[in-house]
Amino acid sequence: MRESLTLPVVDCWNTIGVKGDRSCDKLPAAIHCHNCPVFAEAARAFLDREAPPGYLQEVTEGLSRAAPARTSETVSVVVFEVGDQLLAIDTQAVVEVTAPRTPHRVGHRTGRIFSGLVNIHGQLELCCSLHGLLQIEVGATRAPAAHARMLLVEHEGQRFSFEVAAVHGVHRFGTADSSAVPATSQQDAASYVRQLLRFGERRVGHLDLAKTFRALEASLK
Repeated sequence: MRESLTLPVVDCWNTIGVKGDRSCDKLPAAIHCHNCPVFAEAARAFLDREAPPGYLQEVTEGLSRAAPARTSETVSVVVFEVGDQLLAIDTQAVVEVTAPRTPHRVGHRTGRIFSGLVNIHGQLELCCSLHGLLQIEVGATRAPAAHARMLLVEHEGQRFSFEVAAVHGVHRFGTADSSAVPATSQQDAASYVRQLLRFGERRVGHLDLAKTFRALEASLK
């Protein structure tokens, strides 16, 4: 058994960060510890450590062994709120989660779905409204306004941003946690949902990426 790799720093994210009591004064600006320079420096220190004796041999042997068969398929998604509904989008499609921004309207283009342009790190991004696309009432919200975030997402080269009431992080769901969308559902939101995922006592609508992005692109025309 090789010796464990430990970080030569204080793991503040486990005490005052997102995994602790969230009392860190840097957290409101960083949103998540992963965006903090302290976390980045800890990761750099971890990766720059010299491998202990036998580590490379152990890794080589581990990679040479066949991977065990997976008992079930899983899906990784980011869960968020829009109005009073819980939705999810594939994790691989999420470029960034950031603070909300007021979109700049575009003449003769801004409408129910397309909101305008937002500046994210000096780059103008298309901003759309999921409230408008999914026909969800803007006033129907469970989360406080302070929890609002903006998601920047990308699929097949097209990027959009949209504001959500709250983000509940990345979660993995197995086949046992998923169910089909009822055929009798006629809601606009349901028409963009590929499956329902069990999230505690609630159900999360897993958005169909292709269909959602096609609709967002159509709103630009």
